[in-house]
Amino acid sequence: MKDKQLSKESTVYHYRLLQRIHYKPLYFQLYWGLLGLVFVWDLIRLQPFPLLLGLLLIPNLHTLLIYLYFKFKEKRPLKQWMFQYRLPWIGYVPTSYFALYRMMHLHIHLLWVTIVICCCFYPWVSINLIAHVIFVHLWVIAPRLFILFQLRKHAESGYLKLNEQDTSCYAQ
Repeated sequence: MKDKQLSKESTVYHYRLLQRIHYKPLYFQLYWGLLGLVFVWDLIRLQPFPLLLGLLLIPNLHTLLIYLYFKFKEKRPLKQWMFQYRLPWIGYVPTSYFALYRMMHLHIHLLWVTIVICCCFYPWVSINLIAHVIFVHLWVIAPRLFILFQLRKHAESGYLKLNEQDTSCYAQ
């Protein structure tokens, strides 16, 4: 058996787990149920389109805002980000380690900028559509903000790693 040796140019990263938040499937089922109840209510009122439009627009708007954030503020491409459809991280998310403080700043920007953009359409679209789109926005971003709030004590030195079953915070 041959011993593998690292070259002088190799970089070795050692991460230490600070906190891990496991996802509970029951909470996600209840959370999807909330969206289902709103959809059933809209079907009873014969107005399902505002919610469906919000479900199409909001993840795409979040993706656009994340892209613009990295393009203009960070001035680097989004190579290690991808689109996913799992709670609590529906939308565009990092696939590798990402600084926790930067993720917190990004989501605070996402929260307020999306609400402002939705409200800018007030003169041209109905208040019902704006309310549904803002509801979908808050429905998508609330679990993320909850997890980031739980990890806030590690904001200065923490690195976020998103997995299928949990969100982990590591220190380098």
